[in-house]
Amino acid sequence: MELPELLRKSVDKLLDAYCATHLSAGLPGHSRLTYRISGSRATLIEEEFSCPGCRRRTVRPVAQFRYHRELTQWSLHYYLGERRAWAFYLNCGPSLNLAKILHHVDADPLRMFWV
Repeated sequence: MELPELLRKSVDKLLDAYCATHLSAGLPGHSRLTYRISGSRATLIEEEFSCPGCRRRTVRPVAQFRYHRELTQWSLHYYLGERRAWAFYLNCGPSLNLAKILHHVDADPLRMFWV
């Protein structure tokens, strides 16, 4: 199920700003943060380029935000790379505010998002 139009616009605005102001852990110019929205899920993605100006890149999922329409809440999930699956992040409960959940991705005390 797709995000409601107004919610989609606010999510785009929030994640555009987040990606523009948050550099990933790699060297500047070698990696960037982006996102994809599919249905009711927004996935934060790190793209790492092998060298400046190169087209070859490695794409790594960082975090996934899932919108639960019936509850009008967001939940946070982290990627289990070895299993290629997403798991619910227990250190942050569902929230009406996606920006609040983004703060948990930044803090990342359990090192689940930023490897």
